[in-house]
Amino acid sequence: MKVLVAGFVTIDTIQLPTRQVMSVGGPPSYAGLLCSRFGNEVIPLTRVGADFPDDQAVWLMRNGVVLRAADRSPTKPTTRFSVGNSAGTRTLRLTSRCDDVSSAQIPPDTRFNAALVSPVAGEVSPALLDEIASRSEFVFLDPQGFVRSFGADGTVAFAPPRDPKMLSRVHAVKMDRTEAEMLTGRRDPVEALGKISALGVRKGIVTQGGDSCYVLDGSRVYRVGVPKSPVLDSTGAGDVLSGATVAWYLKSRDFLRSACFGIAASSLSLQMIALAKVDLPMSVDETSVRLYSAADPVATVPMA
Repeated sequence: MKVLVAGFVTIDTIQLPTRQVMSVGGPPSYAGLLCSRFGNEVIPLTRVGADFPDDQAVWLMRNGVVLRAADRSPTKPTTRFSVGNSAGTRTLRLTSRCDDVSSAQIPPDTRFNAALVSPVAGEVSPALLDEIASRSEFVFLDPQGFVRSFGADGTVAFAPPRDPKMLSRVHAVKMDRTEAEMLTGRRDPVEALGKISALGVRKGIVTQGGDSCYVLDGSRVYRVGVPKSPVLDSTGAGDVLSGATVAWYLKSRDFLRSACFGIAASSLSLQMIALAKVDLPMSVDETSVRLYSAADPVATVPMA
């Protein structure tokens, strides 16, 4: 199976309670590596600068995520984030940004079994999303980069996307509650999933941190419990959820089951630092089966 993962590969500086860690990050790293571990051929659609470490590019390549010459910007540095913790709340600051990704980077005459589109800083344009969708059987969107804006100091704010019709191009969406509000105007998870269903999206996930997730599968909305787990580092946990969900969906074609696997993988990954998250523990299968068995149907929504 061919899986395209669109979004910046980043370099993250992560402030942990007792030390600071610098790590490669971004959706093509976390989600791409997970999809590769499930035996898929991963094609990253990304940009990095000349400052991206060669040893890290080699490590990614050996683990199934190959950065090509077309992915290198000759003028801009790699996208970097500073990830902190203020009064128990995760903070994010953009410290450098690479060039936008472009359709010219997509291998010609190639179609994809799935595309995971997950911009982090507006690097994927609506036109590029159109192009990706036209080449992909299944498009999974994490809209984080479509609803973020950045101040002069790199601090993050949120706003509705410039192209409100972008949901018509995708098959599944993963959102946290803020992203759901920006996309749909609804903060309540069930209402937000009802809104995307009315727009033609049949599959969706709304996350709420450590509280229950809500999953749309067809016309039914399910409440799925989130396993309690010690939180050492939350960086990349959303990408783990997306990558694990897409990888399982390509195997099973059962979205609720796949979402439960993604939720279990994301929750258990919180005990690990940075890219160690992609090495899923053996308990993820058992945990995901338990979540699936306990999934509670809470609403039926109209389908467009």
